[in-house]
Amino acid sequence: MKVVPQVFYKHPNIEKILVDGLSCVVLKSVQQADLQNERYLAAHAITLVLNGALQVETPQGDVTIVNKNQLILLPKGLYIISDIIPKNQSFEAIVFFFDEEITDEFLMSFETTKPEIDAKTIIIDYDQYLRLFVDTLITLYRGKHQNQFTKPKLLEFLHLISISNQGKTFINKLQSLKHKERKNIKAFMSQNYDKPLDIEDYAYLTGRSISTFRRDFKSKFNISPKKWLIEKRLEKATQLLKEKSDSVTSIALQVGYENTSHFIKAFQQKFDISPKQFQIKHRKNILI
Repeated sequence: MKVVPQVFYKHPNIEKILVDGLSCVVLKSVQQADLQNERYLAAHAITLVLNGALQVETPQGDVTIVNKNQLILLPKGLYIISDIIPKNQSFEAIVFFFDEEITDEFLMSFETTKPEIDAKTIIIDYDQYLRLFVDTLITLYRGKHQNQFTKPKLLEFLHLISISNQGKTFINKLQSLKHKERKNIKAFMSQNYDKPLDIEDYAYLTGRSISTFRRDFKSKFNISPKKWLIEKRLEKATQLLKEKSDSVTSIALQVGYENTSHFIKAFQQKFDISPKQFQIKHRKNILI
């Protein structure tokens, strides 16, 4: 699973237009589909498809196709996202990521009401005002690294969507994100412990503040989330090292460690042996 936008900052075919932490505008152009299409969006995102199409699947199994000259709002969370690339062409898209600080500031301009909780994906028309904004943004800031304008330009972008045909639905959706439905911690964590996520991410995905998540987790598992995650990930790692000949780096990724050295250190502290030595030892035992 890939965590975005962080992974986009290192991608050779993704151009950074404006970047400020997790808030950014990036231009993506690829000619080959990415087979690793499970994504965790660490910030809310709006993707504008310029060429090709995009297939988005939610954890609930709902699938949406986003065609050329359409925008889709994807709240922070887990998705399976596939680029649909036209034959002998490139898939092209602009992705706008905005953190909750920007969302909160934007929503201050609107009356606070109890939003209707709507799980449906929002498709936004690429009208003339949005088109003018995007064309101007790319012309003015491409290759300039004027990152101090990231926040004001994202706020302007959200404002233009708010006065579009989908404006009311869009505002309601953003307001509803502050009232996420709580999920069963035990079921969710058992299914997703091997994702490369932090405690803050798990708290958000289960509809809780960090403090509430820690409290609820402790009451269910009788252990802290951090210790439990380490135990579960290393438990899975030992199984994979016994069963597979994959590299240690690959095993680390499969159990939720993006940093291989952190995985090796945690494994060695737990079992007093390195992952590679553990794998070799087990292979020798099989041969004997």
